[in-house]
Amino acid sequence: MSILKQYYYKFVQVIVYKYSQLAESSPNFKKYFKIAVISVLAVLLALIIYLVFFNKAKVVEEKQEMISVKVKKVEKQDYTDTYTTMGTIKGAVENEMRFEIDGQLASYNYKEGSIIPKGSVICSLDPKDAMTKADYAKSKYKSEVSAYNSARERYKVYEELYTMKALSESKLFEAKYEIESAESKVKATLSEVELSQSNLAKTNLIAPSDGILAEVIIKPGDYITPQDVVAKFISDKGTNFEVDVPEKDVYKLAVGQAVTITCDSHQGKTFVGKLTEIAPTVKERTRTATVKVRVENDEALLRSGMFGRGTIILKELKDVMLVPSESIISLNDNVFLVPIVIPDYRAPGEGVVQMRPCQLGEKLTDKTVILQGLQIGDMVVIETQGQLSDGIKVKFLEAIEDKVDQTQN
Repeated sequence: MSILKQYYYKFVQVIVYKYSQLAESSPNFKKYFKIAVISVLAVLLALIIYLVFFNKAKVVEEKQEMISVKVKKVEKQDYTDTYTTMGTIKGAVENEMRFEIDGQLASYNYKEGSIIPKGSVICSLDPKDAMTKADYAKSKYKSEVSAYNSARERYKVYEELYTMKALSESKLFEAKYEIESAESKVKATLSEVELSQSNLAKTNLIAPSDGILAEVIIKPGDYITPQDVVAKFISDKGTNFEVDVPEKDVYKLAVGQAVTITCDSHQGKTFVGKLTEIAPTVKERTRTATVKVRVENDEALLRSGMFGRGTIILKELKDVMLVPSESIISLNDNVFLVPIVIPDYRAPGEGVVQMRPCQLGEKLTDKTVILQGLQIGDMVVIETQGQLSDGIKVKFLEAIEDKVDQTQN
């Protein structure tokens, strides 16, 4: 240390000596020297201030301007869009059984819940009055037929007498008119016979098809009219699941869509059906339209009146590439960009945005099918806290994987 001090003091002495010589030789040297020293000090001070304050502020500002985004890796997946609803199980054809004539209900041939073959007699009216009317009509018909035959024989006799000039022409015409009158009466009484036979047949209520006697409404012994519903009969033509859908949702449905149905009565079992009918009108009071679904009920587990929950499959796609519709940037009708992030592996959690041109497919509820432009594993921006542009640096956070299953109520 002592040696360094000696050199230092010697260097200072030399500088002072040189400064004295130059000051004596040039009268303006001191002034110029002071200006030079002050200038050098000012430059050094400015450089220090820039490095300490401005450069640090610039680095902080750049860090503050880096946008944060949320990304999701692209993959191929299945997509299912469903509509859930509640309704009632009903027979495909439910008949309110009525007699066509008045009478006293005599008896039932089957009990509630019985399976009835087509053409079988479900129940009958007391046939006494109908049989009396039928017998009377037959008797009357026979009497008129006899009168008609007598008129024809009489006309033959009158015709022979007229030929022999033993009878006037007016009498012959009178006999002819009697035949025509008798013939009309025969036809009228024949109609009465047919009507009475028809009414006699109507005393029996016939099953229109194979089915089930669902409910007995009027008991034997009561007098009924054609306006009275005697019983309810469910034809064995399948089972329906009927739903009242709000008018705002009807446009989503279409005939042929697959439906799955569950019932509290058969927990753990799922019934499969197909949408077969959408009512063309909307009920004014409820603003709903009735939708019918034909259900497979081979085991006869579903009964009319049961409550059911249905899931209608609106759309089903297999192995497609999907991105949120909000992530797509439209430049015009033909050019669409999807922002993706290229990770910077030197800085974990940071990357560069790339605006990738893509070809779009079908647009779904909140997602869009991508046909071309993206690769499996690309990280698509699904949320951003600022404006994105090509080449901009961002901080990214990968979103948690979700299942693509859209369910609407």
